Amino acid sequence: MKIKWTLWLGFVLSLSVLAQSLETTLRGVSVAEAQARVEAAVQAQGLKVARTLNLGGQVKNFKADFPDYLLMVLEPEAGVLAAVQENVMTAIILPPTIYLHAAQPGVVTVGTFDPDLMFGMLGVKNTKSRLLGARLKAVIASLGLPRKVAPAMMPDPSSGMMPAMMYRVEGGNVDELTLLIESELGNNGLNVLPSVRMGEVVGIQPCKSEWAYQMFMTQPAGGFAAPCRFFVAPIPGGVLVGAIEPMLMGIMPGVAQNQATMGMLQEARRVMSQILEGVGGQPYRPGQ
Repeated sequence: MKIKWTLWLGFVLSLSVLAQSLETTLRGVSVAEAQARVEAAVQAQGLKVARTLNLGGQVKNFKADFPDYLLMVLEPEAGVLAAVQENVMTAIILPPTIYLHAAQPGVVTVGTFDPDLMFGMLGVKNTKSRLLGARLKAVIASLGLPRKVAPAMMPDPSSGMMPAMMYRVEGGNVDELTLLIESELGNNGLNVLPSVRMGEVVGIQPCKSEWAYQMFMTQPAGGFAAPCRFFVAPIPGGVLVGAIEPMLMGIMPGVAQNQATMGMLQEARRVMSQILEGVGGQPYRPGQ
């Protein structure tokens, strides 16, 4: 299983011309009508929606002022499998999520991750994954004029921050660790969707209403990274367990200036790292 990290600095330098999220807007339609259009656009590109999470309905049980918000997670296909094989850290955004929300009155916004930036950041160069990226862009473009949500700031390369938090479990078993992580996520108050197989890699998709409320009320375009992604992958002598780096969301517009949201991201990082350490993980960086 490969892990690429040398392009992180290149990612930082490219933020000025790329974006984390690629989205468009639909006017005069309901969320249900927009969902039907997205499903048709996805199918037209040869992709499939595996599951749709009514995040808005879930979070409104926590706070009623949360907007209608759907997460449409696609089925893993050849581009996904090739990406995680080329760099296991791509599991922090795969399989792709297409988000729909009504945060702006009278408008339904539809978006996903910007494949140019995300695949470039993670060193994904294979043809199958690049084709997946082209299809995702085509889905958005078929719905309306695409708009890039560019980061408001650049991370400090000297900080050592990586796209994913990773831990090594010596002698671990992928299936056993998947169950352990899912159990620990539940014990910490997160709802956990059924795990997703991407070749040898298992993706775990949890969600916590309190975190989602704080993040998406501040920056709804962050839905490309939801549900939160954990992953479990075999490596020589053991298993690699990891999750998306929550502080990566701090560079999105409006997030760093919101103390409550930054505090939530720090809390999420603490909980997520405790879970990965709690299943026997030791901090791991590529090259060790």
